[in-house]
Amino acid sequence: MPASAPQYQNAPQAAQVPPEPPKKKKGVIARILTAIIGLVVAGVVIYGVNYFTSDAAQSKAGDCASLTGTTTKPEFKTVDCGSAEANYTIGKVLGGPGEACGGDGYDEYTETARRGPDSKLCLVPNLVEGSCYVLEGNQMGYPVVDCGTSSAFKLVKQVKGTADEALCTESAPLTYPEPKMTLCFAPGENA
Repeated sequence: MPASAPQYQNAPQAAQVPPEPPKKKKGVIARILTAIIGLVVAGVVIYGVNYFTSDAAQSKAGDCASLTGTTTKPEFKTVDCGSAEANYTIGKVLGGPGEACGGDGYDEYTETARRGPDSKLCLVPNLVEGSCYVLEGNQMGYPVVDCGTSSAFKLVKQVKGTADEALCTESAPLTYPEPKMTLCFAPGENA
């Protein structure tokens, strides 16, 4: 009799693994909703990044700014109000280019974002009483000029806290409702 392999009665049997249930395929509607939610989240992220990286979008009334360049290509940055670069104070912050500053004296800065919020700022120039400026042109800011310069105007009076043209009895007034301010100008020496 040939020797046969030993038989063990308590030998472990191979465990039978139940077959995996077939994976359910996502329905078309579920895939569309997932894509829409992904696009919305991406849009919010892009909007937030543009908002939080824009000096203009973060500005508020009373902040100071430095604007250089020309009216067609201005360069904007917020600065400390005590800085020598602070050539403007932000009078109003508007929601976008379609809104009006509501005063003739304001200079305006509009930042149109490719993605994210548009910003429009109504700016009041920071001028020094007794100094002369050329008030027209396409240059941003008003650098001090010699009072003998052609078309220069001298700031003879500056009253903060009130916007009243009557304060400029013998000079040309320029008033701002926000922040309330009255500037009185007289022609320079060669006017």
